[in-house]
Amino acid sequence: MDNSDTIHTQFVEVLLPLNLKNLFTYRVPSELNEEIIIGKRVSVPFGKKKILAGLIYSIHEKPPKDYEARYIIDVIDNESIVDQNQLELWSWMSNYYMVSLGLIYNAAMPAGLKLEGESKMVLNPDFDSDNIVLDSKEALLIEAILSEKELSITQATSYLKSRSIHKYVKSLYIKGAIFLKDDIQKNYSAKTASYIKINEDLANEDQLHEIFNQLEKRAKAQLKTLMTFIAHYGIEGECEKTILVKHEVTNASINALIDKEIFVQEKREKSRLEFSVNENPIEKLNDLQHQALTEIESGFNNQKPVLLHGITGSGKTHIYAHLIEKALNEKQQVLYLLPEIALTSQLIIRLQRYFGKKLLVSHSKFTNNERVEIYQAIASGESYLIVGTRSAIFQPFKNLGLIIIDEEHESSFKQHEPAPRFNARDKALFLAHKKQIPILLGSATPAIESYFNAHQSKYQLVSLTQRHNHSKLPQIEVIDMKVQKKQKRIRGIFSDTLIEAIANAKKEGKQTILFQNKKGYVPVLECNVCAWTPKCQNCDISLTYYKYQENLRCHYCGFKQEVVNQCVSCGNKGIELIGYGTERIEDELSLYLPELSIRRMDYNTTRLKNAHTKIIDEFASGKIDVLIGTQMVAKGLDFENVTIVGILNADHIISFPDFRSNERAYSLITQVAGRAGRKKDLGTVYLQTSMPDHAIIQRIVDHDYLGMYQTDLDEREKFNYPPFYRLIKITIKHKDALELYHLGVIAKNKLSTFFGSNLLGPEKPYVGKIRNWYIINFVLKIPNQGGSIRTHKSKLSQAIQQLEKAKEFNKSRIIIDVDPL
Repeated sequence: MDNSDTIHTQFVEVLLPLNLKNLFTYRVPSELNEEIIIGKRVSVPFGKKKILAGLIYSIHEKPPKDYEARYIIDVIDNESIVDQNQLELWSWMSNYYMVSLGLIYNAAMPAGLKLEGESKMVLNPDFDSDNIVLDSKEALLIEAILSEKELSITQATSYLKSRSIHKYVKSLYIKGAIFLKDDIQKNYSAKTASYIKINEDLANEDQLHEIFNQLEKRAKAQLKTLMTFIAHYGIEGECEKTILVKHEVTNASINALIDKEIFVQEKREKSRLEFSVNENPIEKLNDLQHQALTEIESGFNNQKPVLLHGITGSGKTHIYAHLIEKALNEKQQVLYLLPEIALTSQLIIRLQRYFGKKLLVSHSKFTNNERVEIYQAIASGESYLIVGTRSAIFQPFKNLGLIIIDEEHESSFKQHEPAPRFNARDKALFLAHKKQIPILLGSATPAIESYFNAHQSKYQLVSLTQRHNHSKLPQIEVIDMKVQKKQKRIRGIFSDTLIEAIANAKKEGKQTILFQNKKGYVPVLECNVCAWTPKCQNCDISLTYYKYQENLRCHYCGFKQEVVNQCVSCGNKGIELIGYGTERIEDELSLYLPELSIRRMDYNTTRLKNAHTKIIDEFASGKIDVLIGTQMVAKGLDFENVTIVGILNADHIISFPDFRSNERAYSLITQVAGRAGRKKDLGTVYLQTSMPDHAIIQRIVDHDYLGMYQTDLDEREKFNYPPFYRLIKITIKHKDALELYHLGVIAKNKLSTFFGSNLLGPEKPYVGKIRNWYIINFVLKIPNQGGSIRTHKSKLSQAIQQLEKAKEFNKSRIIIDVDPL
């Protein structure tokens, strides 16, 4: 027998979008051998009845030793949807963040590309059985399809009682007897649009003249529609039906012309991606920016990540634009990562002016269909600027030539829930290192770890110390709320000083931003006799009062209940409002200054798609006098008419119990303050606090980042925190508090044998119960030295496996968070 005719039995390792540690080996039917390619999806049997869509991770000819491999059912894709670069990145993430590949696959792929199901056969309505020869097995399948109307590959296998089903399916498909309906892809559907044009048989002056005469007598609305079409699109042109309606013609008249075959309607696929076609030249850089650009490119040439430390308003985005333009001109793709969706809307308008149709946006507010189209556009390899939040790091980049991480210090780059708990900034740094891609990290308040890396020569440091267009940093006026209270100069949460500043800004035609990092009306309702507060029934947290929805709500699980007017504990009817959320601030400010136009920008006002953009546009156009917001107003927004910024309660930011609290307070308050006076007018920041002498307040007033950095760095070195040590948080959850206590003792004993004094805990977190799961945490501190991290992770994996096998842990959950924030 000729060896060239030998059929090799192939096996594939399949990655399923499930939280499972292993890949699964499946056997490939010989008739599908030529269709098997890494990165394609296949439908496979899983368990007794399930059929799942998995991804081909590798191909080999080694059967599993411990079990007989089941056959894959079907190959779904004509081409790979994931490339080798993506799989390498996923593998690194799985190892580094100690999480299953399945969870990474689940997070990385758009929902429309990771579904359950399999291909189904339906009969071709034009099939003529008299003129096509079928063998007995094919005839049996046709009978089954006629009976069932549509037949899955699995059903066909049981009908024929044969594993060689694919050769009969292929034969019927080639003979034109059946169509294959990909049920697996039904969650993604292409967008279609109806296009209108004049019937080609009528598209001449004589015919049209006759039609005009007929319509003028009996159908003047239709005549108007036809004339309008010709005026805008000509005799041979076409347009979308929805666009034609905007020219003050009716759908009824369009449909009547279609019925009379004067118009021809055709449905075609249309991209959901909206591009701006206008591209304007980027403004020239000033001398300091040009010098910074030269230093950045020098860092790129030295193959180092570059940290751009530019004060607020120094024109960092301007520099980014020049770098982006260069990469796009070289036909490369560019990834521009932002921490918040709120930042994308204003930035996109600016970037669209420069890059037009080369700009793509990727974030979680898009529909599944839009995400699939963005994914496919990037995978095409065309030169695009991709602007997105942390999930954009999973896109299938081709020829990626530049990565920009804006506001690189932001904790929003870290995914907390659900797994995988990755940091998009760190993942981008790995990708850049692996593929030798230039990467730029920008911030007015760099993360201490990043600035430390720059001083260790791991990054190249570039500084911008002056604002663009010679504007000055805002003055920061610290308001001692204890003194104001003694002088009876406080109205609610507002000092008289701040109220007067807001009123004066209104008189001068200027705008104000107020920052308060708490949503809702008030954080807590409290009995004024026994101090009882209504708490969530599922979580260990007080319920937040929302006045406009008239309910109490948990920010962790979404539990809601009606507002209470009487204490459940003592029966007292004196229920007090404790604290201030953004709703209450809006309410009270409108009482003190009723002439103001006030809007909030927080999670509750920006949940809908494009809600951020609408609020930002209204504020930028001057329709809003005062914008009240949470962290959304702190990052990267640029409003030329804002001269006043009010930080209503700095104490809550400073006093948070965490080793990063000073760094976060400095960054957050500095970033909010940076929204003031960005153009010609000098801005003023009013910082309300009862701790005016706190060291971090003084650093903020003096704009002293280096002082904050050095003080915090010394503390961290003394107490073994990053960047000198790496942290891993181990969380154990159980639905019984007492049982969790016992598990904590067992885990402590086990983990201590591996890690000794490097292990801290167990500790109950600030919120000790979420969604009916009680929680304890351990923290593992690992010296930041070479192989030490890998060794400790290996030990931790061993320890966790041993704990999970113990029967006591059957009803618990163990969660690992590498580099927690």
